[in-house]
Amino acid sequence: MMEQLTKREEEVMNKFWEKGEATVKEIIATYPEPRPSRTAISTFVKFLVDKGFLDHKPAGNNGFIYYPLIEREEYCGNNLKNVVQRYFNNSIRGVISTLVRDRKMSDDEVLELINQVIEGNRQEWN
Repeated sequence: MMEQLTKREEEVMNKFWEKGEATVKEIIATYPEPRPSRTAISTFVKFLVDKGFLDHKPAGNNGFIYYPLIEREEYCGNNLKNVVQRYFNNSIRGVISTLVRDRKMSDDEVLELINQVIEGNRQEWN
C-alpha cells in the first residue's frame, strides 16, 4: 500500500512532478519569497526518499539530483481509491450521487462521466 504524504510533503512532491528532476536548490527556487530554508526542503526530500517517492543520483559538488519514482497520476489515483473505499464503501455510485447532490458536477459533466465509464467498460471487454 502506498504511503500517504503530509500536506507539506505533497507540496514538495508536486514541485518534483512539475520539474521532473531537480536539486534541492532548484526546488527552493520555485517558491515565492520568502522561500523555505534549505534545511526544511532537504528534510522533506529525505522523507520523500525514505517513503519511496523520490530517488537520487550524484550531481556535481557533492550534491544530488532527485527524481520521482511514482507518477502523480498513480499517487492521485491511489488517493481517490482510498477515499472511495474509506468513505463510500467502494461505491462509485455513492461518490457520483454525493457530487451531484452537492452540485459539484453539472448535469453535462455527469453524463460525460457516465459515457466515459460505459466506454471504459466496453474497451475492457473487447
